[in-house]
Amino acid sequence: MKKKVVAFGEILWDLLPTGAKLGGAPFNFAYRVNSLGDSGIIVSRLGRDELGKQAWDQAASLGMDTSNIQWDENWPTGTVQITLDENNNPDYFIVPGVAYDNMEITEALLTVASQADCFCFGTLAQRTPTARKTLEKLLDASGEAVKLLDINLRKNCYSTDTITSSLEKANVLKLNDDEACYLADLFGMPSDSLASLSEEIVQKFSLHCCVVTLGERGAFGASADNEKVYVPGHCCPVQHCG
Repeated sequence: MKKKVVAFGEILWDLLPTGAKLGGAPFNFAYRVNSLGDSGIIVSRLGRDELGKQAWDQAASLGMDTSNIQWDENWPTGTVQITLDENNNPDYFIVPGVAYDNMEITEALLTVASQADCFCFGTLAQRTPTARKTLEKLLDASGEAVKLLDINLRKNCYSTDTITSSLEKANVLKLNDDEACYLADLFGMPSDSLASLSEEIVQKFSLHCCVVTLGERGAFGASADNEKVYVPGHCCPVQHCG
């Protein structure tokens, strides 16, 4: 039987020097869930503009369930302005005041949350009180579903309060090594080794498990029952879902 995985948060356009690419961590996650055979459902909001129409059309063409994407008459579709320096290192400006900052609670969203086997969320889509309140109600409605926090810390798009409350609601935490170091500094946890830090995070926030991505070095996971797993990285071609 297919698992129903709900991903709450941003659909946005990455405005690269080479052109726009549809993305947003929750949208990408829902798409990948679908590609692996389960049911990935994106909960987001688009502006009633050309970028919003293009995003909707592309999501539909990818076989995504678009029934839980809201339309906004006042705010534009989300974008990220990306520039590259002389060494091709990117710099990101995540445009504020966009549609996904204003997601509203509806009976339809409460229903889909109550049916979820897993509910995925992050911090970016909590940068406004409106979206954060909507998320809190959906997390409550999701009941016993696994709460997966893809913490996804982005410059000027999170707060200590948002981080703390999100960790307290989560069962599973996914983050990268830089974010792990940030949490170690924020909460005064040991950072002498990734294993000890992951174990401390799991214990402090009563998580089932914590997964740390390490880029080309692979990924490391630690569980509440003291199981630790390391998977090395391997080279693969990069593909865009659009």
